[in-house]
Amino acid sequence: MYDLENVWNFDFMWDNFFFILKVVAPFVLIIIAILAVGLLLKMVVGAVKEARK
Repeated sequence: MYDLENVWNFDFMWDNFFFILKVVAPFVLIIIAILAVGLLLKMVVGAVKEARK
């Protein structure tokens, strides 16, 4: 029988996961920031429209 212990090398898997997370995180934060600014502008425009009525 082959030794299957090395098939599930969790240290390698976690290292890859954190590497991908470090690469992707800035782009995800940019998208979240754009969405947050959009929602804030929508609220401000809505408040200004309500104030003018």
